[in-house]
Amino acid sequence: MVKTMSNWKNIRLELGSTGEFPAGSVSRAYLLRLPLDDADVVDRTAFELNPLRATVRRHWSTEPDERGSIVKANNHWSIRCHGRDRTLCLDLEPLRLGARVSVIEPDGTVLPFKIASVR
Repeated sequence: MVKTMSNWKNIRLELGSTGEFPAGSVSRAYLLRLPLDDADVVDRTAFELNPLRATVRRHWSTEPDERGSIVKANNHWSIRCHGRDRTLCLDLEPLRLGARVSVIEPDGTVLPFKIASVR
């Protein structure tokens, strides 16, 4: 049996290409803190053992920063800041530098993000 080790990582998501920002935007980002296993996928067991450690900071250059938590909601991950939930589409893909993820805003807008750093 292979033993997996999870490490809590800081993962920076930066806005990818959109109609308003064709080159993306480094000033629109999320900083996630999540446990990753040895395959760089969210370690659900480690998450369940310490869910309060899963945090998020939303930085949007035109709005005040928001801090919140990452929660497991039904069959998806959710970013919860100031009473508003955003769906975080992580699937089962490795969270590695350059990978793409989506965030669904409360109004249903799907925003593309790229992973800019994992530390």
